[in-house]
Amino acid sequence: MARRKAATARRPRAPKCPAGSRAVGEGQQVPAGDTSAQGQRSLCEPAEVSGPSPASGPASAGQQRSVWREAAKRTARRLAAAASQHKMNRARVFVALSLVLLVAVATQVYFTASSWIRLKIEEDTEAQRMLSELRARQECYQTPDWARKSIGATIDLHRTSPTYTFKCWFCWLHSLIVPVNPPDTILQPGDSPGQCWPMEGHQGQVVIGLPAEIVPSCVILEHVDPGLTPAASPSSAPKEFAVFGLDVDSEEEVPLGSFTFDVQKAFLDIFLLQNHPARAFRHIKVLVDSNWGHPEYTCIYRVQVHGKVVKKLTV
Repeated sequence: MARRKAATARRPRAPKCPAGSRAVGEGQQVPAGDTSAQGQRSLCEPAEVSGPSPASGPASAGQQRSVWREAAKRTARRLAAAASQHKMNRARVFVALSLVLLVAVATQVYFTASSWIRLKIEEDTEAQRMLSELRARQECYQTPDWARKSIGATIDLHRTSPTYTFKCWFCWLHSLIVPVNPPDTILQPGDSPGQCWPMEGHQGQVVIGLPAEIVPSCVILEHVDPGLTPAASPSSAPKEFAVFGLDVDSEEEVPLGSFTFDVQKAFLDIFLLQNHPARAFRHIKVLVDSNWGHPEYTCIYRVQVHGKVVKKLTV
């Protein structure tokens, strides 16, 4: 007991710390012989207090509000930038669509204008062609007709298709009284029904000998007005035909054009010949390729050959 008391007396006592502080933890020793108040104070330290102190509370709330304010400003700036970018994108899309629409309208206007201009040019070209053809027909019609029997034109019977002969006995008896018109009927004027040369079949040809060498410019084909015939049908009229210039000595045939005689439109028509380069002929061949439907014969009323004379012959 005495020994325990002696040990306790020799052990240094822990200093008493004021309220609000605590003693230094274990492992910390006071230097030997330091019994001063400074040494005693060094063994105490302020106690940790959980939670904010009354002085630091208002400063922390102000900082938090500043942080929130800055975050709100940054968010507002981002939203404003996004809205501005959205407006710019919308403006770009609007401009692009406007340009596409403008290009489409301009393209449509261009093609419409081009079509209209091309149509006008074609119409003007066609009108000029028709006017030129009309003038050429007038000039050709004003030149003399050299396929007339009265001035010496003849029919080359050796190069001409045969005349149609009627097959029925009544028609044969009628032909004894009223003979069938010969091929040179087409060299004489006349527009009475039946006053034509009936060429056998729907195809054939007739060769006209001219009284002089001429440069042919056009031929005129005539037929009777279908309204004056009993059947009122142009079935025996020539339809498709071609014209040739003949050189009898060399047997050369020079094509001068192929034509269609639309007797339902006009029973007298002028056909311009394609005589380029211009050549003079004394014989003209008219080759009939088809008529308007008659299976037995083709009626040719009148053929005129107009052109300029080169060398007159003695008739």
